[in-house]
Amino acid sequence: MTKGPRFPRLLTALMIVGGVIALLIATLWVGVSTKTPGDIKKGVTFSQIFAESLGLNWRELLTVSLDDLGVRQFRIPAYWNVVQPAPDRYDWSSIDYQLDEIAHRNGKVLLAVGLKLPRWPECWKPDWVKPLTTKDEHTARLAYIEAAVTRYKDHPALESWQVENEANFLFGECPLPNLSFFKQEVALVKRLDQSHPITTTDSGELATWLAVGPQVDGLGVSVYRVVRLPWGSVWPYDWIPPYWYARRALLVSPWVKRVFVSEFQMEPWVEKAVTETPIDRQLETFDVSRMRKNFTFSERMQFDEIYFWGVEWWWWMKTKQSDPRFWDMAREFFQKT
Repeated sequence: MTKGPRFPRLLTALMIVGGVIALLIATLWVGVSTKTPGDIKKGVTFSQIFAESLGLNWRELLTVSLDDLGVRQFRIPAYWNVVQPAPDRYDWSSIDYQLDEIAHRNGKVLLAVGLKLPRWPECWKPDWVKPLTTKDEHTARLAYIEAAVTRYKDHPALESWQVENEANFLFGECPLPNLSFFKQEVALVKRLDQSHPITTTDSGELATWLAVGPQVDGLGVSVYRVVRLPWGSVWPYDWIPPYWYARRALLVSPWVKRVFVSEFQMEPWVEKAVTETPIDRQLETFDVSRMRKNFTFSERMQFDEIYFWGVEWWWWMKTKQSDPRFWDMAREFFQKT
């Protein structure tokens, strides 16, 4: 029997591989928006600690976010060091206030618990916990989570839980990721509250979503459009189209039930504190033009729930820097139907 030429077979194999690659690229990069602005559940991450670091009255900021911007969806961190300042004492006053005010306006809250929660330094361990062994710290952390879930599981503002923030992503002043213990935290919340979905988060650009996504009911991913690299240069992600995230969600859908955007960049990327960074340097990574472009991008992402990052900075720019443009643009966006 005569063998066929090897070159045509190789060419055929290369064409098949090339076709598969082209199909994958098309799947990730090509798409048509199926959402209108009114289809998107638009919210903000609200950080009491970050607002205070900017010299803002966080209660006032919450009020104007509700009554001026018209926000009705909030992702709120229940920082461990804030709610449990001593081993035998809890202080829920700030969380009570936020949830009560939001409920009063018929708003809803994604309440985040755990060691690693939004904003730098990412991990919020109380001072009294720092000398503990890892085993004792884990025991203390589970006790704090249980106390939070027990207190708020029947609150009218509660819509869902977030357990840890980017738990398997190495970032911030944090211990090494511990996926096994993360699963214990999720199991605890599930046991205590079977009425509300449990979520967690992962990096939108730098993670596969498969480490933590299968453990929860919903996975929030971050979306960053412009960052500053360690050596100081600005790196844009404009080469990533809006459909890329939704197509990635489709690819992981056999393992991850639901994907939403938990952290969409709407403020500058700074190396130091905002108050220590010159305004012109802040605007290199986020200005009014970028904000408009990001809002348009978000509407084309094909996700039905998006939490924006930066409400504290918008208010700081308006009240401390006499620049209301960012706040006004946010108001226009949130009130769009």
